[in-house]
Amino acid sequence: MSAPNYALKKEDTLLMMELYRLVNTKLQSLPNNRINQLKIKLFILLGFYLSLYIIAVFFSASALLFFLLYGIMGITAVLLFSNVIHEAAHGNLFTRKKHNRLVYHIFDLLGANSYIWQKRHLLFHHKYPNIMDWDADVEQSGPVNVFPHQKIQKYQRYQKYYVFLLYPLFLLNWIFVRDFRDFFFKKRVVRKLLKIPLIEYPKMIIFKVLYLTIMIGLPVFIGRVSFAFALVSFLWLTVCGSLLGMIILLTPHINIDNEFATPGSSGTMENSWFRHQFLSTNDISLNNWLTRQVMGNFNFHVCHHLFPGISSVYAPEVTEVIKNFARDHKLPYRSLQLKEALVKHYRLIQNNTVNVIEEIEMEP
Repeated sequence: MSAPNYALKKEDTLLMMELYRLVNTKLQSLPNNRINQLKIKLFILLGFYLSLYIIAVFFSASALLFFLLYGIMGITAVLLFSNVIHEAAHGNLFTRKKHNRLVYHIFDLLGANSYIWQKRHLLFHHKYPNIMDWDADVEQSGPVNVFPHQKIQKYQRYQKYYVFLLYPLFLLNWIFVRDFRDFFFKKRVVRKLLKIPLIEYPKMIIFKVLYLTIMIGLPVFIGRVSFAFALVSFLWLTVCGSLLGMIILLTPHINIDNEFATPGSSGTMENSWFRHQFLSTNDISLNNWLTRQVMGNFNFHVCHHLFPGISSVYAPEVTEVIKNFARDHKLPYRSLQLKEALVKHYRLIQNNTVNVIEEIEMEP
C-alpha cells in the first residue's frame, strides 16, 4: 500500500509560505537564550525523578512512602516525555544531533523504546495525523474504535463503558505490548515504510529487562520491600503516568470535532497538507505557567504540527500569529478548553459505539 498524497493547491501553498514568513519574523524578535529554559527543565525533571527513586529504595521500610513516591515517579516520567524527550526527538533542545539523541534515549530507561517511538512519531504521525492506517501514534487495533471508518468488532458496542478501565493501562500497554507488536508484527503501520535494523531488537529487549530490574528487582534486593509490593507499586506508577499521559496525548487530536480523513481511490487526500493540519489538530486553551510545564508542545499543538522544528518555549507567541492569520484567511483553527476537549473525546468514543451497533444491526 502506497502512502497517501496530499492535494496540491496553489492557494494553500501561498498561504503556507506567507504564514512561514510571518512566523520567522516573530521568531527573530524573540530571545535566542529562551531555549535554556528547556535545558534547565531537563536537569530538574531528571534529577527529581532520580531523587524520587533513590529515596524510595533507601527508605523502603516505609511502605506508604515507597508507594507514594512511585506514583509521583510515574507522573514525572510523563513530564520528562512531554517537555524534553519529545522536544529532543524533533531536534529542538540542543543544536547538536548527538546531544538530542542522548536525551531521547532517556525514553529507553523509562521503559519505552526510543527508536520505534521516534519513527512512529516523525515518519507517520507528523506526516499523516489522524489518517487511518498511516498515523502510527493513533493506531488502534485493540478494543477501542477511534477511527470512524475503522473495521469494527461486535464487542466494541460496549467501548463507551469499558474505555475508562483501559486508559489507566495505557503505559503498561505501551511498554509491554505496543513496542513488541511494532517490532515483531509485520502488519503494523510503522512497518509499512520502515525496516528495523537488527541491532535494535536486542537493544529493545535489553532495555526492557533493565527497566524492570531497576523498578522491581533493585527495590527487592537492596530495599526492604517484597516482590509483590514492588510489583504493585510499579503498576501504580504506570497508572499514575497513564492518567496524565492520556490527558496530554488525547486532547489535541482524538475528539469528535477533528477530521479523520481518508485518501480517495487514487491515494490522494482531499486537502493539502497545510489545511489538513488545521482540520486534524486543535490547541488546548491553557496558557499559564503550570500547564506549560506539564504539556510542553501539546497544548500549542497546531503550532507544533505546522512548525515541528519550533520549541515549545516559543510556541505561545507563534500561536498568536497562527490564530490571527487563521482568522484573517478563514482557516479552521480551533482551541478547546481542556474539559471541553475531554468531553469531545468521549463523544467520539460514543459516536463510534453507535456506528458499531448500527453496522451490527445491518448484518444479514
